[in-house]
Amino acid sequence: MTRQRNRRWRAAMALGLALTMTAASACADDEDDADDESTDEGSDNEGGGGEDLDGTTVSVFGPEVEFEQQSLQDAFEALTEETGITVEVTGSRSFETEVGPQVDAGNPPDIAMFPQPGKIKDFAGDLAPLTDDVLSVVDENIDPGWTEFATIDGDVLAIPAKADLKSVVWYSPAAFEENGYEIPETFEDFLALADTMVADGNTAFCVGIGSDDATGWPMTDWVEEFVLRLQGPEVYDQWVNHEIPFDDPAIVESAQAVYDLWSTEGMVFGGLQNIGATPFAEAGLGLPEGDCMMHRQGNFYGSNFTDADYTLGEDGDVNAFYLPGSEENPNITLSGGIYASAFADRPEVMEVMKYIASPEFGNSRAGNEIGGYLSPNKNVDTSLYTSELDQTFGQILADAEPVRFDASDLMPGAVGSGTFWSAAVDIVAGSASVEEAFAEVESSWPSE
Repeated sequence: MTRQRNRRWRAAMALGLALTMTAASACADDEDDADDESTDEGSDNEGGGGEDLDGTTVSVFGPEVEFEQQSLQDAFEALTEETGITVEVTGSRSFETEVGPQVDAGNPPDIAMFPQPGKIKDFAGDLAPLTDDVLSVVDENIDPGWTEFATIDGDVLAIPAKADLKSVVWYSPAAFEENGYEIPETFEDFLALADTMVADGNTAFCVGIGSDDATGWPMTDWVEEFVLRLQGPEVYDQWVNHEIPFDDPAIVESAQAVYDLWSTEGMVFGGLQNIGATPFAEAGLGLPEGDCMMHRQGNFYGSNFTDADYTLGEDGDVNAFYLPGSEENPNITLSGGIYASAFADRPEVMEVMKYIASPEFGNSRAGNEIGGYLSPNKNVDTSLYTSELDQTFGQILADAEPVRFDASDLMPGAVGSGTFWSAAVDIVAGSASVEEAFAEVESSWPSE
């Protein structure tokens, strides 16, 4: 990613600035005749093109489940009230392996929420390009640095619907105070702190990479964080773009550092052997109980804590700090996000897509009490974030330089949500070395 793109990312992610909300659309006079095509006004149940959309249904399928899925469902209530469109949200932790068979069977969701922009390319021939009226809303609210990941052969095929800050470490303020631990300021300090915790008889990390058919993905985030900090953004970009092989020595070295850390006795709760079988959604929940001292997972994990009735923040059961960067790049940050793509171009589907690009959608999710959400929409009112911690996460993204998007999410789907994940499983299970597993991933990279 170029420095110019980084500046665009910073602009897109300047979530710490509270900006003015804009109205979604003008409400028309209820008494106007909906069938009169000569009028410019329409009923409250009409879409932007004047169609009567009342009674239509749009299906949305993505990777968010349980409380996050509910937050997404809640965000469409205002759209349903205004247009009469019923939006039905479903989710699965195995979304990546389920959506393909749905498409192949001729039964895709109307809208799919892709956590990997790289996978959008796999479905480019099946996806509906955004219509002009949707693109106008996108242009008003979304920085081009986001949409270029979803632009194929000149067509914009997706809208960023959610931003994630990956470079987050969760911890118990009470445990840190009791043990006299300080928030690390450098990556070297972070690793030294983990060693100190083990020497003190504490377990440094809670780690789990289980995620149904998506098992393995949490380890890819760890590897990406280490590549950024040990090798730098230039090598990271070369890796993502396959300008160097997947098993380049620099990449193997970084992944080996993760494995060596996890395999150190006393470093991981339950030991290395349990990492693959531990669901990522549950892995950090023992943190407030003293199972471990730290849990590296994205900002979205906060909703798992709140759902378990833990409080967040400096005076709460759990707080979080930025995973510090390297000496050369002290504010380097790993990010991610979820993109909405349409498999149908029916008017009601495009009306939902337009809504996803609007500040109203982001404001609804930002203000949801579940929390754990950051918006890529530059016009979202960030004062609506339900906690000071979420506002802090937004500011971290705003201050990040450089920012790099999750590598596995940008790689071809066969790699990023396929062999990279399975390599992670093989490595922690001890069935393959890092070098062997990554050589297998390299052999799976699609030919141009």
